[in-house]
Parts: sequence; structure tokens; C-alpha cells
Amino acid sequence: MKIPRFYQDEDISQVFEEGGELALSVKNHRHAIQVLRLKVEEKLIIFDGKGGEYLAYIKAFDKRKSSVQLVSFIDSSRESTLTTTLNLAMIKPDKMDFAIQKSVELGINIIQPIYCERSVIKIKANRLQKKMEHWQGIIIAACEQSGRTKIPEINDPVTLAECLQKDSISNNLGIVMLPTVKTELKNLNDCEQHQTASLYIGPEGGFTDIEEQQMLESNINGICFGPRILRAETAVIAGITAIQQRWGDC
Repeated sequence: MKIPRFYQDEDISQVFEEGGELALSVKNHRHAIQVLRLKVEEKLIIFDGKGGEYLAYIKAFDKRKSSVQLVSFIDSSRESTLTTTLNLAMIKPDKMDFAIQKSVELGINIIQPIYCERSVIKIKANRLQKKMEHWQGIIIAACEQSGRTKIPEINDPVTLAECLQKDSISNNLGIVMLPTVKTELKNLNDCEQHQTASLYIGPEGGFTDIEEQQMLESNINGICFGPRILRAETAVIAGITAIQQRWGDC
């Protein structure tokens, strides 16, 4: 049976050094005891997003709280040698959630939502914090499932122009998947210099001609991904997988 994993938002190393008894968060308690129905002495893994993880077991619980005993630190790293940023156009909520989840499973490090001309979703200022918390929950759950020990960042949405400006002062290899270009990914070699890549994925309906031109003028490399038109959420999976295979750990 696979040992369940839980992210705990605190410095677990200090708890481990001070004896190793850790009170689970309310969310983790509910999932471990009420959903998974773990019993005393059953094993679980706890991680705090700072790298590595801790083998533990349920020490005690009641209806409202539970505690675990940390047994050992496991110095595991499942991060890719390639640092990647996903600049993802705002798409429909369910598709956005799916794309974020899969990008985390595939090893993305930073997620930057972007507003494009054809973005169908615009988040109101008074709802942004709630939406960011929702996305953060998806990221954490994907890390728990996939075995990652570091939590990817997600930034507040920005316009495409703002994203391009930020990329212009970084050392990233910018890549955008465009059906109108003929360059293939295998012909790009720059990433081997700095091991950081920034992938742009457009919204439903794709980038406009003006946006494509803006990206190409900003030294974002357009690549062809075959003659077929991919959905945005499919392009996320295909693009990250291809980049990881080309320069990462796949």
C-alpha cells in the first residue's frame, strides 16, 4: 500500500529536532483520520515544501485533532534539473485547474497566469485572493500525489505585455508553441547554457497575430508542434513534457 503524503505549512525540521511529535493541521487531520481512516501506528509521510520529507506514524487522535511521531528524515529530491516557468493564458476555470495540476505533476517550478486578448476569464480584484488560494490548494494536492517535496510558486495574473517585460530581464529561454512557425524544438540549444525555460501557452482561440508578433519581437522562440491544433490544457502537457525530455529529467 502506498504511504499517504501530507504537506504541512510549518518548519518541520525544528519539530524533528525537538522530539518529533507533530500536531497535524485541521485539513490534514480530516484527510488522514476522517477520509483515509488511518489508525494509530499507521505510517504517513510529511513534508514542508523546503526539500526532503519525513517518515512518521499516527501517534494519537480524537474527533478534532491528531498527532504524529516523526521517525526519520528522508533527503529525497524529485525536482528536475531544468527550472521551468509556465506562462499560461487565463482559460475556463475547470481547464485552468486541470492545466495547473498537470503542470505541477510534470515538474513546473513557477506558474504565471496571463491575460491575453482572447482570454475568456477576467478575475475581479475582490475575488483574486480566493482564486489564488484555490490554485494553491491544487498545487499542494498535486505535490502530495506526485511525490514532490518543493511547492511551485504561482503568481498573480498579469498581462502578456507585463509577462514579456519580466522575461526580457531574465535569463530564461522563452518558448511559445505556434502553428504558424516551422522551427522544431530539437533545433533550440540555448537552454543547455542556463537550464531555465519559460513556456507560453495561449487561451482558447490562441494568441492573436499581434500577440504572436510581440512575443517573437521579444525573443520568445516560436516552435512548431505538428500540424494539429491543441487545446490549451493539452498544449500544457505536451509542451512541458517535450521540454523536460529535451533538457530536463524525462
